[in-house]
Amino acid sequence: MRPESNHVVFWSPEADETLQALIRDAADQEACLLWIGENDSWLARGPLDFGESRYHTIRLGVVTPLAVLFDVLDDPPTVIVLDIWHGKSRFERSASRRPRA
Repeated sequence: MRPESNHVVFWSPEADETLQALIRDAADQEACLLWIGENDSWLARGPLDFGESRYHTIRLGVVTPLAVLFDVLDDPPTVIVLDIWHGKSRFERSASRRPRA
C-alpha cells in the first residue's frame, strides 16, 4: 500500500446526477449512503490502491453493489468521479442505448 495521500474528490455533473438518483431510488437509503461513504473514503485516501486500472489515469473501483469510474490526477492530488452505478443499473442503461435490429 502506498503512503496515505489526501486527494480532493470532485464529481462530474453527470456522475453527481446519477448519485442523487441512486440515493433517491434506493430501497435501503441508509445502506446506499454507507456504500457511497466507503467509496468516497477510498477515493480520498488511496485512489491508486482502489479498484483496477482501465486506461491511462482512469480506474474502476467497486464497493459491492456500487461501482465508480474515476480519473486520478497527481498535481494537485485530485480524483474526478466520471460515473457511478449500482449492480444491473449500468447494464440496463447500456442495453437501452444499443441500436435495435
